Amino acid sequence: MPVRTERRDRTFLITLDRPEAMNSIDPEMYRQLGEAWDRFEQDDELLVAVVTGAGEQAFCAGRDLVKSVEDEANDWSQQRGGGRLTPEGIWKPVIAAINGHCLAAGLALALGCDVRVASPNATFGTMAAKRGIVAGGGQTQRLARYIPFGIAMEMILFAERISAEDALRYGLVNRVVPQGELLPFAMDWAAKLCQNAPLAVQAMKRAAYEGAWELPFREGMRLEARLYAEIMQTRDAAEGARAFAEKRPPRFEGR
Repeated sequence: MPVRTERRDRTFLITLDRPEAMNSIDPEMYRQLGEAWDRFEQDDELLVAVVTGAGEQAFCAGRDLVKSVEDEANDWSQQRGGGRLTPEGIWKPVIAAINGHCLAAGLALALGCDVRVASPNATFGTMAAKRGIVAGGGQTQRLARYIPFGIAMEMILFAERISAEDALRYGLVNRVVPQGELLPFAMDWAAKLCQNAPLAVQAMKRAAYEGAWELPFREGMRLEARLYAEIMQTRDAAEGARAFAEKRPPRFEGR
């Protein structure tokens, strides 16, 4: 199976498992990754996802160009339907644990997650200009929004890799941790997120993405206000206030 999934309490661990091919994405992996995102989105018991790559060399080196050159039918980027590269439109939080090279479609996948932690050997690059194609999967749009515009243009136009240290400096990743601590760190973050009120977390993620990216400021403020009012009517909101008053940990139900 090129994509392995595992439930760990309320966290969904997704592992790209083609280490012999630097976890590059072939049609089967693309299809299974889409199925994994669908399962995560639809399962109300799962609150957070962590996506990583097998081995220590690569998170994901991008599209499997070897298979694509050998047979155009293996170029999933030209196909319609049957897969899903990123968790686009999923309001549950997603963490990328980047263990090694994070390139091209792999970079698109990491950028599609909400927070990113990396090992010191991680590298990041679009690579598209060196392949005669356009950096897809949201790479141009997210890079231009996530990091200083000049740095984004440097990455896009030169198609050269940057180090984990530079990625941290530019704000492309949230943390750099030792290789052996990477997945435990990401899972610990996931566990912390699972302790927060899930409806509130999902509403705030939606407000941030839709408000900051798609709406003028005043409309974004109205979206935030509407979501605030909706969440204030939930049992979790009442539980949060009650737990604070009673000096105990809250017991959120997602209702």
